[in-house]
Amino acid sequence: MTVSVGSRNPVKVGAVSQVMCEIFDARGISCTVRACEADSNVPPQPIGLETIFDGARNRACHALESVEGATYGIGIEAGIYAVRGVSLDVQYCIIFDTDGWMTVGHSGGFAYPPSVLSEVEKGHEIGDIFATLSGNENIKREQGAIGMLSKGHIDRTAFTRHAVLMAMVPRLSPELYDK
Repeated sequence: MTVSVGSRNPVKVGAVSQVMCEIFDARGISCTVRACEADSNVPPQPIGLETIFDGARNRACHALESVEGATYGIGIEAGIYAVRGVSLDVQYCIIFDTDGWMTVGHSGGFAYPPSVLSEVEKGHEIGDIFATLSGNENIKREQGAIGMLSKGHIDRTAFTRHAVLMAMVPRLSPELYDK
């Protein structure tokens, strides 16, 4: 079985590989994960749940269409949304299969320091802000902002894995969900 991920970011590809191969290997199904470039068609710094969702959906559609023989197309998009004055970073994972069934997962969320949100309001991207704060230009392709803020208690791969696994929940118990 081939799974296509709408990103070449090693964190996203790694998280998808870990979750999908764990699930399918346990069922005796060989799993291959392929990465492809996929434009999210949303702003570089997505703000708002609908924008984040749309980015993940666009990536998933492109991923499924771009890799010949793919069984699943997976899109992951991170962004910020505000609720009652608190801004949280979350990730959506959307999975499409060849039958057109879309399943959705959502990561946990964490708050950014006010100074970071101030920079976002000026038009800067989270990845760039944390590259400056950490001195690591590759932070978004490694531990991510969550790794730095949590002092390594959770990294971006674990954060992303959660969203991917949540998107697989309906597929693990399909008899309980409408397709």
